[in-house]
Amino acid sequence: MIDVGAVALVMALVTAAYAALGSFVGAWRGSPELVKSARYGLFAVLPLLMVATTALVYAFVTRDFQVRYVAENSNLAMPRVYTWVAFYAGNAGSLLYLALLLSLLSTLAVLSMRRRLPITTPYATGMLAVVLTFFLGVMVFMANPLEKLAVAPLDGKGINPLLIHLGMFFHPPMQMAGLMSVAVPFSIAVGALLAGKAGQDDWVDVGRRWGLVSWLILTIGVLLGSWWAYTILGWGGYWGWDPVENSALMPWLAMTAFVHTIMVQRRRGMFRLWNLVLVVIAFTLAQYGMFLNRGGPVPSVHSFAQSAMGWTFLAFMAASLFGTLGLLFWKAGSLKSREGVESLLSRESAFLLNNILLLSVAFVTLWGSTFPLISEVFRGETVTVAAPFYNKVNGPLILGLVFLMGVGPLLPWRRATGRQILLMLKYPLGVATAGVVVLGLLEVRHPLALFAFAVCLMVATGILQEWGRGTWVRHRRGEGYVTAFLRLLASNRPRYGGYIVHLGIVTLAIGVTASSFYVVQKDYSLAPGQEDSLGPYTFRYLSVGRQAFSDRMEVEALFEVSRDGAPLGTMRPERAFYPSFNIGATRAAIHSTPIEDFYIVPSQFDETGRGVFRMYIFPLVWWMWASGPVLVLGILVALWAERRPGVRPAEASVGARTVGSGTGGG
Repeated sequence: MIDVGAVALVMALVTAAYAALGSFVGAWRGSPELVKSARYGLFAVLPLLMVATTALVYAFVTRDFQVRYVAENSNLAMPRVYTWVAFYAGNAGSLLYLALLLSLLSTLAVLSMRRRLPITTPYATGMLAVVLTFFLGVMVFMANPLEKLAVAPLDGKGINPLLIHLGMFFHPPMQMAGLMSVAVPFSIAVGALLAGKAGQDDWVDVGRRWGLVSWLILTIGVLLGSWWAYTILGWGGYWGWDPVENSALMPWLAMTAFVHTIMVQRRRGMFRLWNLVLVVIAFTLAQYGMFLNRGGPVPSVHSFAQSAMGWTFLAFMAASLFGTLGLLFWKAGSLKSREGVESLLSRESAFLLNNILLLSVAFVTLWGSTFPLISEVFRGETVTVAAPFYNKVNGPLILGLVFLMGVGPLLPWRRATGRQILLMLKYPLGVATAGVVVLGLLEVRHPLALFAFAVCLMVATGILQEWGRGTWVRHRRGEGYVTAFLRLLASNRPRYGGYIVHLGIVTLAIGVTASSFYVVQKDYSLAPGQEDSLGPYTFRYLSVGRQAFSDRMEVEALFEVSRDGAPLGTMRPERAFYPSFNIGATRAAIHSTPIEDFYIVPSQFDETGRGVFRMYIFPLVWWMWASGPVLVLGILVALWAERRPGVRPAEASVGARTVGSGTGGG
């Protein structure tokens, strides 16, 4: 089975390389047969990689330690349920996962665009195949997940203890999927550029859809990463500006900018060159994230391994960046927008400023993540850029972004007057002002927190105001309120889906603001039987239990907790030590409600059972996790396009050197 998978992997590399070469040559020479053959070649990569994946999973399930990757990332003590986690726990397996995912996304993308964009599709197919060929080449020649050892060990090394958590079934695959998914809108955009169609906006609808898909996957990956850090790493937080955390945030910021201004291009034919630059930046930042994940020299708890492979990714990133920038420079003359920005007081200007702020946050984060490398190369010193730098520099920029999120969608296209803006913002500003007064009475007095809450109230009120006005207009035409609201959403799904996404961002911002500015924490040294309190919470340390396993020693504390005298039950924080890894893993105990979380982190225990614990009260952190379903709902609404019967292909083939006429059969 392993040998079959290894052969399938090599075949996948050869087939992907053929798909890349055949797509470009067929498009340039106007050969429909070659283009069709190359497209089928791209489709064939997916089943080949499924064979290789099945072989690796089979090796994990059967404990086949003759396979080097299985021996390095599992052992007899590992529950079989964690086979899926072990599959992408190291470099080689994660590369196989990424290649499998990219082949699936590539197949879906080509199927979704080949009839609509017959001229662009061969070039986009070629770009997707080039990226896929790179990953398969690295895997086959540098990190083969199916490589065999000369002598099989009796047991494996085991999986990293920090990965033994429910969140690892979702967070790493989603974060890796998010980074990889950026390749799809990038390839579509570059394909349109190579085909000479980027200046005609034909690719915008398809590029927007795949941009939204990529943005959604990145968003879910970032949120799941925060949840994993909050529940398993045991440091009492959810975002530490770790370099590999940043690796997912940076392309997310660039893709956020892209999905905003691509709507302007869709509506008014503006920002053509700018949107291409944005998607190139997003793809470059995604590749930089892969460089950090695959052995980049920046230390992180998230990195898969330290290896020279990271520099291969850096070289590919540089080649794709400079290659596409050169292509943009060459084609810049054909990318002039139909119209320009007419006024600073317009929706277009707000979107452009939104882009500038998003990229500012991205490049501040990039500088903070890259500075340790620069310092080590030029000064021979390892410097760590800590959270205070990011909070101080990015904090005001992010607040400005949330403010623009509330104001921008309310502005009219082209031009607005001061009076129009005041009328549109009258109720949102009024509600925000009233909210600040109420929060002040509730002793919420921190200036930045008050400003953040006020902006959130303004954004939410503006969205509800737009929905209310639209629903009322439809109701006056005879529709019931519920029917009117649902038909309002359906009448402009990209716009109102965006509003739902904005509500999700508001929900996230509320949780971040409250839990950052008003967290309460205190350290306690307690012996079994002792009782203490923090705020309204009273807790009694009842007992401690120890249990030895073949790969670890676990210590679990038992607490009885009450709030304002009302019992909440027991909480069980635990700490485990893994001798073979010389690493400790902490599992916090969390009692969560929409109002606040009570959070217990164990630090150390002595032989008598006395333990050191850190207790936290995190206000409103629950709202961060609640924002996820809202964001997903908004993107699904925005992606749910109206049916347009009789749609003709967006690209005409008359007078063009095209392969469109021969690509409809596959």
